[in-house]
Amino acid sequence: MVDHIELGKRGEDLAVFHLKKLRYKIIERNYRCNQGEIDVIALDKNILVFVEVKTRSSNKFGSPLTGITTKKQRQLVKTAIFYLQNHRLFNRDARFDVVAVEIDSGKERINLIQNAFEISTQNRF
Repeated sequence: MVDHIELGKRGEDLAVFHLKKLRYKIIERNYRCNQGEIDVIALDKNILVFVEVKTRSSNKFGSPLTGITTKKQRQLVKTAIFYLQNHRLFNRDARFDVVAVEIDSGKERINLIQNAFEISTQNRF
């Protein structure tokens, strides 16, 4: 049986490693506030990126991307707005990326979707 906490941590570590290889500068991990949590906050060149990481050990319950529901998107948007306000980053360009991590039978697949959704929460998957 897979420990979901360990699986999630492993997926986040793989996602951060992947983002660093793509030259993202990691600003913060597991940012929490009353609005929710954002897995990774990073800079991609001059753009502030809020990254949601979804990890699955199989496709039994769908791909990792199915976990990014409209409700989850709204929560991420609220949390990101709080972060921007709290850090006085009013005019900062920002976007939402999703990293889908699949760890199955020792194989690791990482899929980065840049600008995965917008504040209007319209899906781009």
